[in-house]
Amino acid sequence: MPRPKCYRILLIDAYDSFSNNIASLLEERLLTVQVVVIKIDQPIADFLAFLRDFDAVVAGPGPGHPQNASDVGLIAQLWRLGDDHLLPVLGICLGFQSLLVAFGGSVVPLPEPRHGIVRKVTSTGSSIFRGLERICPVQYHSLHALLGCHQELEPLAWDFEADNRDAEQMADGVNPDALLMAAKHRTKPFWALQFHPESICSDEASQQLIDNWWTEAQAWNSQHRPQPPTHLFYEQGSKTSFGSVDPHVDGGGLGNLSSQQMCRRTNSGDQMDPPTTTDALPYLVVGRILPLNGLKVPNIWDILQVGEGDAIVLDSEPHQRADTGSHSIIGCLSSATLKLEYFVKSGKVCLRQGAYQSFVDLVGYDDTIFGYLKAFMGARKATGGDPHIPFWGGLMGYVNYEACLETIDIGTSGRPDRPDISFAFIERSVVIDHQRQRLHVQSIKPGDKDWVEVVSSKLALNVLSKVPRSVPIDPLVLDSVVTYPDQTSYKRKIRNCQNYIHSGDSYELCLTNQATVNSSHLRSPWPLYLHLRSVNAAPLSAYMRLGGMTLLSSSPERFMRWTRPTASGASKATFSTVQFRPIKGTVKRYPNGPNEPAITLGQATALLSTSKERAENLMIVDLIRHDLHGVVGSGNLCVPKLMVVEEYATLFQLVTVVEGTLINQDSTLSNVPSLTTSPESSPGTSRSVTPSSLASSVGHQTCRRRRLSGMSAPVAKSGIDVLAASLPPGSMTGAPKRRSCALLRQIEEGKPRDIYSGVVGYMDVGGGGDFSVVIRSAFRWDNDTTYQMGSRTKRDTWTIGAGGAITALSTEQGEWDEMVAKLGSTLRMFG
Repeated sequence: MPRPKCYRILLIDAYDSFSNNIASLLEERLLTVQVVVIKIDQPIADFLAFLRDFDAVVAGPGPGHPQNASDVGLIAQLWRLGDDHLLPVLGICLGFQSLLVAFGGSVVPLPEPRHGIVRKVTSTGSSIFRGLERICPVQYHSLHALLGCHQELEPLAWDFEADNRDAEQMADGVNPDALLMAAKHRTKPFWALQFHPESICSDEASQQLIDNWWTEAQAWNSQHRPQPPTHLFYEQGSKTSFGSVDPHVDGGGLGNLSSQQMCRRTNSGDQMDPPTTTDALPYLVVGRILPLNGLKVPNIWDILQVGEGDAIVLDSEPHQRADTGSHSIIGCLSSATLKLEYFVKSGKVCLRQGAYQSFVDLVGYDDTIFGYLKAFMGARKATGGDPHIPFWGGLMGYVNYEACLETIDIGTSGRPDRPDISFAFIERSVVIDHQRQRLHVQSIKPGDKDWVEVVSSKLALNVLSKVPRSVPIDPLVLDSVVTYPDQTSYKRKIRNCQNYIHSGDSYELCLTNQATVNSSHLRSPWPLYLHLRSVNAAPLSAYMRLGGMTLLSSSPERFMRWTRPTASGASKATFSTVQFRPIKGTVKRYPNGPNEPAITLGQATALLSTSKERAENLMIVDLIRHDLHGVVGSGNLCVPKLMVVEEYATLFQLVTVVEGTLINQDSTLSNVPSLTTSPESSPGTSRSVTPSSLASSVGHQTCRRRRLSGMSAPVAKSGIDVLAASLPPGSMTGAPKRRSCALLRQIEEGKPRDIYSGVVGYMDVGGGGDFSVVIRSAFRWDNDTTYQMGSRTKRDTWTIGAGGAITALSTEQGEWDEMVAKLGSTLRMFG
């Protein structure tokens, strides 16, 4: 049976945060297409020769202005191709504007930018709009293009203000009555769209444009390129493509940490004998299961006598939810616990265990901390644990915002005395299964059965004696001073954000600020945390003392979770589900004060159904889809919940769920399970396309298989790869992510966010992981001091971060009020 041709499309990415969604849309709809992605500034010695290997090009979206050479890069060269080098090109958003400018048009600012807004578009019904007279795509643009007096371009579609005046879609009333939405060159194979067909909220007709364009592109190629591109048929084992939508972190072998990288340091710096470790051995989980019988997390804390030392509690008990808050985890640390710290300023990894410490060179681990973390966890696998609980042992800790910025090449300057990433390797733990009302006492430490028995006996004994729950002390200290952000300064920053949005540099900027609580009395943090969890219950709360930092968190937002890899049938493939739950859109439960009635879920839903609130959420959802598509590949992602209102102790939040499947395989795609089996899936909210449904023939399976592996010699992908590709959390940055983060560094005057806006969670020795976004939280550092009258005074200083997503539709007062409301939900624990 002859193999079908596998075509290649080049996607030129202008550093946008939606480009991988475009690549995936192309591959999902055009089954025999492989997409290769390069950046606009990719150094290519001979661009014309490079293009000969492709059947078509997509000039992608991005921030900036089409007349700025640095913003469009290689895209500008496409429009100057001579007749001998022409090939079909589709421009999207910035690519559309660049085409217009190249052929006599102009680009001017929109009075009111449109980002994440669904609008009706009316077409001529010709060319790529054949059979598509009316579509409803999502628009992301601050600028709009005007046709020039030259007649080389033909308009194909318009956004008419009159078409968008109805009950469901209010017209903005500020922008021109007609905006050009699509055009084509009259003689060259160039087409372009102002809107984004790849958005999760663009309708099916908008996506069908891709089919129509490809039909026109192939027809043009058959007539004008009788000698087709000479690219090879791509399958397993073929050469690697020039660029890829699959950024990956590939760590080398872990090496022998115990003999080569671990050494003891004395005060004089002399090296001593390395500690005995078992890093190279597989782990076996030893555990006991007890009935919970009313025990609460504070009871267990007391029984374990955790005290004031290092401790980690990931706590879902205050606000249990089957989807996000079903388990609580207490990591049992000791002086022998291995600590892993990373410092952005020096780029060094430090391992500490008792009196021993060593430094790790990241060469051999892709020169990244996440390459090292992947290798570290890859050498520490366990078996024998209960499959019903998510954590058997492994790394628990945090990644702060500055370390997140490093993953997207945004320069920061961390402090040399404060780790930007800190994890403890937890061998002993207690896991509470709130759904099954069970208590799991477990250890992966060799020969540790006695510890399991002793702790189990203590817990069982205290259950029988009905130990009273720990009672938090009154946290109020009369000399506490709360310093709030300056309202005038914050509103000025909001205006700065909107100026960048109007200029086309960003779609959305997640602006933040910080308040501090100072007291001369050093407080015990555990009672403070107990008070926080009582006044602001949240499903992803956390108490952490690690690396000289104390975090008290009542976060409602999961950043990402990935399940342990599992096999499917007789296939050698393993599958792991990755889930994101971004929160964007917030209203107070008690808008008129704590003594007034709370608003209802129905009222909150109405308030969160405005274009502004939905646009904020949509922009982050499309950004997360981009990040996730970049690792899991096309056809392996769905959105089982889209903009659902959830209720929390003090706020209502607009929440979306995005899921993807990591596939590591040596066989065909026929055994890939459907993503629609997710426990969060519900009818009518999911756009789910499975690899098996895409593979309508053996040939299609073969053609697409290499895209899922990501490279010719497949490297197994894990949740750590997705973590590295997705930081910082999109809900804390805006979009496009890289440009937005750079702008925010400037707008926020370079002030570090620290652990706020970062992530906290775990990487499990069974292969899973779970991280929450650090919001609704307070943190302090042990080495915080203040200077008064020339003397250095130790004080209790807590920092609370808060902010909001600034869009073109934001109001200064509304954003200030939202930020203050978020601060207030955490500040309640101090009084």
